[in-house]
Amino acid sequence: MNRGKIVRTGMHVLTQPVRRTALPVIKGAGRGLRVRFGESTLSRTIRTGEGAVEDSLLSLLRPGDVVYDIGANIGWYSLLAARTVGPSGTVLAFEPDLANADLVKRNAASNRFANVTVVPAAVSDQDGWATFLDKGSLMGRLDKDDDDAQAKRRASRDQRVNGSSPVPVISLDTWIRATGQPAPTMIKVDIEGAEIGALRGMADTLRTARPTLIIELHGTRDAVLDLLDSFDYGHEAIDWDGPTREAPWWVHVLARPTT
Repeated sequence: MNRGKIVRTGMHVLTQPVRRTALPVIKGAGRGLRVRFGESTLSRTIRTGEGAVEDSLLSLLRPGDVVYDIGANIGWYSLLAARTVGPSGTVLAFEPDLANADLVKRNAASNRFANVTVVPAAVSDQDGWATFLDKGSLMGRLDKDDDDAQAKRRASRDQRVNGSSPVPVISLDTWIRATGQPAPTMIKVDIEGAEIGALRGMADTLRTARPTLIIELHGTRDAVLDLLDSFDYGHEAIDWDGPTREAPWWVHVLARPTT
């Protein structure tokens, strides 16, 4: 272990009590919120993490909107959305990591947001159970490949994990029909490479409800954009200046229906 990693590990251990505390956010889009960060980054208390993405999301939301936060982690975007859509709106936070799902609930309660519902499940194109790989708070993902490019990229990266566990997995189309929950007006997706399966599993929703989408890519650009094209969605990069078809592997994409 190199010196830098030793220092980071030590700091992480020392900040554990703080990470379990609802900290005040003093800068950026989350200013005024109180957030328990758990294993996630503490830096959002004092500086903006993904300013362009946050601004894009919030500029598109209106009171009464229904937001699906897929890959909610500790609920940062769920909290931003809940405050913006107000009591007449709804936020559904999908998070398969149970520790993070609990933090979403506690963070919503700390901010008195009664309009946030946590769904402790992964979102894909199947219903049942799948293996979730623990690669740390921000990098956990389903042990599932949805196209060849995704499989190739995963095979080329560090395969070490902290463990694995079975998690419930749902397709949005089936889940909405089964639960009677309102269809989304906005969907944010950040699921570490599993976005292709998630989009396939919400095909009916995209065709009928026509929600706006914000998707973080993880080497899945071409497959994701092909799917968006097939659903008659236009798309643009949020945090990169150039055509989406030439965007880097990590970019966030804003997609809106063209018809």
